[in-house]
Amino acid sequence: MSTTDNTPLSRKRLHSVFEQLANDRKLDILGYAAEHGEFPVTDLKDEFGFPHTTAHEYCRDLAEAGLLYREKGKPAVYSPVDFDIHLSLDAISTAVAAESETVDYMLAEYGDGIVEEVLDIWERVDAGDLTYREASAALEMTHADFLRLAAELELFDR
Repeated sequence: MSTTDNTPLSRKRLHSVFEQLANDRKLDILGYAAEHGEFPVTDLKDEFGFPHTTAHEYCRDLAEAGLLYREKGKPAVYSPVDFDIHLSLDAISTAVAAESETVDYMLAEYGDGIVEEVLDIWERVDAGDLTYREASAALEMTHADFLRLAAELELFDR
């Protein structure tokens, strides 16, 4: 699977893209984008009758998945992203293995309890009591490893 941003294939990326493509309304938006090119979100309200907040949410989700591009500024304007989906069992296997390698590395480097420790301390990060750097220091992890594990556990998406 490739897009113009060359985001590497991962389990998270697969989930994100296919979750968007499984939604008929979001497919309608992608079709509209392909037909019209750049468009303001307000066009979707007129075209599909979506409430304004729903149109914004759908476009934001599609942009986060790499399927639309959000132009800077207001009002929100989006444009299509050229992408191809070439998926094979080997590609899926590689994506899953890479994720497993990250978690396996963390367990070997920091011990069997590190995942639970990161999940526990994340509550304090979410509450604003700790920065990422302070949390990684408290766990005696390198900052990069802390961020990598948090990303694998999808903590940034909460």
